[in-house]
Amino acid sequence: MTASGDSRTTYQQDLLGHIEYRSTKPIKAYEKWFITGIDTVIKAIETTIKASHDLAEFQQRVEDNADEKYLYSSLQNIFRTIEGAAADVTGYKRTQFRQLVSMAERVPDAEGMSFPDNKPDFVLAEVPPMSGPLTPALDAGSGGIKWRQICGFIEVKPSVKEGPNGARSTTVRHIVSQGANYARLIMAARPFQLYVLCIFIYGHKFSLGWYDRRGVIISDDYDIVDDLKILINVVLQLTTHMTTYQLGHDRSACLLEGHSYYQAEYPSFLVSMGADGDTYRWQTQGPPIWSSLSLLGRGTATWRAVSVGMKKAPVVVLKTLWRSQTQRSESNVYWRIKSPLPGVAELSLGDDVRIPVAMETHAPVSVGILRSLILDDDIGVPDDPILHRLALKTVGRPLWDAETTKNFVLGSLAALKGHQGLVEQGILHRDMSPGNIFLGSLGCAEGWEGFVADLELASVAQPETETIVTLHPLPPSAGQLNTRGVFREDTVASSSKAPGAEITGTALFMAKELLDVMVISDKSRKVRPAQIERGVHHDLESFILVLFYAVMRRGLNRQLWAEKNQADQLRIEELYRSLFGGHTIQHIRIGRSSFLGEKPSYLFDVVDDPIAALLYGCWNLLKIQCITTDSTRTADLFAEVDQMMQWGSGSAKPKLITYAQLYDLYGIAIRKLN
Repeated sequence: MTASGDSRTTYQQDLLGHIEYRSTKPIKAYEKWFITGIDTVIKAIETTIKASHDLAEFQQRVEDNADEKYLYSSLQNIFRTIEGAAADVTGYKRTQFRQLVSMAERVPDAEGMSFPDNKPDFVLAEVPPMSGPLTPALDAGSGGIKWRQICGFIEVKPSVKEGPNGARSTTVRHIVSQGANYARLIMAARPFQLYVLCIFIYGHKFSLGWYDRRGVIISDDYDIVDDLKILINVVLQLTTHMTTYQLGHDRSACLLEGHSYYQAEYPSFLVSMGADGDTYRWQTQGPPIWSSLSLLGRGTATWRAVSVGMKKAPVVVLKTLWRSQTQRSESNVYWRIKSPLPGVAELSLGDDVRIPVAMETHAPVSVGILRSLILDDDIGVPDDPILHRLALKTVGRPLWDAETTKNFVLGSLAALKGHQGLVEQGILHRDMSPGNIFLGSLGCAEGWEGFVADLELASVAQPETETIVTLHPLPPSAGQLNTRGVFREDTVASSSKAPGAEITGTALFMAKELLDVMVISDKSRKVRPAQIERGVHHDLESFILVLFYAVMRRGLNRQLWAEKNQADQLRIEELYRSLFGGHTIQHIRIGRSSFLGEKPSYLFDVVDDPIAALLYGCWNLLKIQCITTDSTRTADLFAEVDQMMQWGSGSAKPKLITYAQLYDLYGIAIRKLN
């Protein structure tokens, strides 16, 4: 299972302007689901808690300024008391089975996903059903709890001063950014989770939180003693009463009968488009192929799945993402492709996911719709994203799974030709990354040895209707005749823009010119209107970086070079980390500059001749395109110094990468294959 991620500092900045403080909305997530005789049940639980002295012990430790870890045991006892619901007195019958578990120093099992070693103080974990009122206490150690089991959390701080509701809205409190981190990990581990509910406890105060793809909503402060009934109601709902869907799970993705989030193997789901009478169904197979680690944004996840109800049950790639209403849907871009285009994934079906909003009435799932249905929030969400789902006929494998050098060369070449085919039809991909370039199936037809997919960020040169984003074809530049398809993206400076929406693409593989613009925007501390000429050369730079990534990952995964030269193996591991391990734009730029500053001969030496020729040529193309030009102010000054010292001009101009250059390199690689 693979994931892409963002750093805490990045999404902390993204959260600015997307947090609603001291709101009356979060409590409504728990008031809609009525429990029969709730007042009697809450009163009995309250009496039990006060009789046990757990609450008094918690209060005393808060007053003594005890370390946070000394608060856990009292809180754990209180939560277990609430879960038990004083059933021997009240006769309460639970319908759902979850448990709030103290994690202490233990981290949930990420099952191979690239998760940081972070964890909430308490997790809301799904557990097997029991006949009694109280589930057996879970052991959080030794991989006892998996991230996919977790559907909510509680974060604890010892002091009221560390609460989420700060006096200033210009900064994001640490507890809020921690919550964002946990919410994104929950959504990545269980990609059908549409929002995450949580509780913040800080000193003798607590508040309720809601995280979704457009930000955070936090309630006002409650007092644990004075508002104990509210805490009891919320915890009782979370552990024993609210359904999976009421906790934020996508209604159109049901666990397969007999499957659960707590079972040993990753469960399968029966997935539809959500509307009544919908005849399309897919059954997922295994964990997601790809799951985004970001909180704000598209939240893309892909699955291997089979179509249900069809004789041959064809295998498809099932993809779900949150799309912007200001741009075409990915399905719309696929439908614009004229005839099956070799080297480009084929679409089987695509549409927005629906949710029932009234009797026999369905609407597309959006953040705004969810907030309206659950929180009675009808204010509206800026650039309200819509949940979109599509099934792709073309099923492939990552480039680094290539069995042979020939598979790698021909597969990546077919994907490159597919990219050019899209450009010739007026479509620029704009997100060439490892998750979007695939090898074809074994024994496939010529031209399908590899392909590009994921057109969710693609731009189209001739829009059918006017939208916020308009695209205009530009004439090719001198020396780039018919090879540089350039698109200008005019975006609107507006607070309605989605977080991080200015420049599209996967940052680790983004062209240097675009990274430089993002750094300038970051330094100005505001998102500026972008007027960027997005060209084919940007995508080709990203394509080359994917080649290096795939070659290194393939070799490192298979330990191909460990026996040849241990020193070279270690240098390649370090190159891989520095080039593809950056968590901020600045770190990515530093790694890229280091890579281009010194020729990685040690990598060229350990791969076979076709790959060495291809990578060496690509490295030089990158180096020439990424030459840093001097500013207007210093260019003349430096030229004068160059002339005086007679060492020739150091102000070389960058030359743009073209398809023709890459095809020449592939020609050399193929000759070496033979």
